[in-house]
Amino acid sequence: MKRNPAALAGQSFDLLIIGGGIVGAGIARDAALRGLRTAIVDQADWASGTSSRSSKLIHGGFRYLEQGAFHLVAEACRERAILRRIAPHLVKPLPFLFPVYQGGRRSLLTMRLGMTLYDLLALYRNTHPHQTLSADAALTAEPTLASDGLRGAIRFYDCQEDDARLCVENVLHAAALGAVCCNYCPVIALERAGQHIASIRLRDQLTGEEFVARANAVVNAAGPWVQRVAELATDESGPTVRLSPTKGVHMLVPRLTREHAIAMQDRRDGRILFILPWHDCSLVGTTDTDFTGDPADARATDADIAYLLDAISQATRSTVSRADILATFAGIRPLLAADAKRPSARSREHRIVQQADNFLSIAGGKYTTYRAMAQEAVDRVYRLLNRRPPACRTAHEPIPPPPRETSGPTLCDNPQVFESDITRAARDEMATSVADVMWRRTGLALSRCSGEPTARRVGSLLATELGWDPPAEFRSVRDYLQCRVFPV
Repeated sequence: MKRNPAALAGQSFDLLIIGGGIVGAGIARDAALRGLRTAIVDQADWASGTSSRSSKLIHGGFRYLEQGAFHLVAEACRERAILRRIAPHLVKPLPFLFPVYQGGRRSLLTMRLGMTLYDLLALYRNTHPHQTLSADAALTAEPTLASDGLRGAIRFYDCQEDDARLCVENVLHAAALGAVCCNYCPVIALERAGQHIASIRLRDQLTGEEFVARANAVVNAAGPWVQRVAELATDESGPTVRLSPTKGVHMLVPRLTREHAIAMQDRRDGRILFILPWHDCSLVGTTDTDFTGDPADARATDADIAYLLDAISQATRSTVSRADILATFAGIRPLLAADAKRPSARSREHRIVQQADNFLSIAGGKYTTYRAMAQEAVDRVYRLLNRRPPACRTAHEPIPPPPRETSGPTLCDNPQVFESDITRAARDEMATSVADVMWRRTGLALSRCSGEPTARRVGSLLATELGWDPPAEFRSVRDYLQCRVFPV
């Protein structure tokens, strides 16, 4: 399907969702599966914020064990199993090594005990239970591991995902079920009638046209922008949503490991960092620093890059310089305001706040638990509507993968992307620009195929499909190349 703002104008819905990140997309899919007349809008593209800038993991969060957040770990492990079942084409098991070094903060015994608890909280539904490896066995598995003082390693499993595709495919499934989905459609105003949100004023970002939609219930799932949207809906005396956002930076470098991800504890601040296989490259991250300002402006700083390069030198015998970095990206975690001084210690819990009699804001949480967050939000919507909620179906209903034509010309081998994928993105997935396609429909932007030659081929294919004239094609290619986030 193509975006169709006219399907919103003047219409009335059971539920309108503001925010097309993973939580909003999950709410739209859940609501549509339960039969609500649903609409979802985003100020930019689907997953264009935090939901395409994560560590690409669906994980139980073993590091939360030290914080005593056992319920959060158990919930995340349960959701990990569900997502493997409903989206196996996007959520796949990934083996990890956690090396333990002499003089480190965690002993091998402590790690074994922690991972035993991790397996228990997962109810042994993981791919394999953890294993303890000797130093020699760990180096055989991953020869690039730093060897000085290595006492051994723990091998365990979590899952890797394509975060942007999982978000987009939640939206596409919602659309297939009848939801009206429109990207590049920001909310201009929420018009109140007493304690009721009477209408939502929207703007089509591509044409400048403004129009009004109505909904019996509105959910604000705007991620890092949730506080800003919430302020449109509440007066000064009403309940508020307060965030303590943090910035996470990742960088893409040439491949550092054979098949394992490496989890490590940074020697400077104790934070858990990852080196993750990503196609024929490696993702390294993440930082965790306080952030103020517009989330759209988040970038990797010189200090961020130095921090991650040092992490590589701690964990491996590989030499990586700034010149080797293929790309960087930064995302803003919409964490709830808390008293914790260290950003990495702030809770990954979520909260749903009612700010008008038909308006909810959902804030906090983590990507892994998005489906459970969406289920809770839709249950709350039914209560706002004074209706009994039917059973949630998202834990069992598969997210259908799109049909692919794989016999055509190839744009990239790793990841494998065909020209037909570009055509499909324009025809059926609401892609409107080169950036949409390369960042959020195909993953080309985080690959060795991210440069100008591929961007020009993508632009040419989109021009044919979307009817662009040469200046429009040039602008879309230029805008993508300018928005590629490289080290400063």
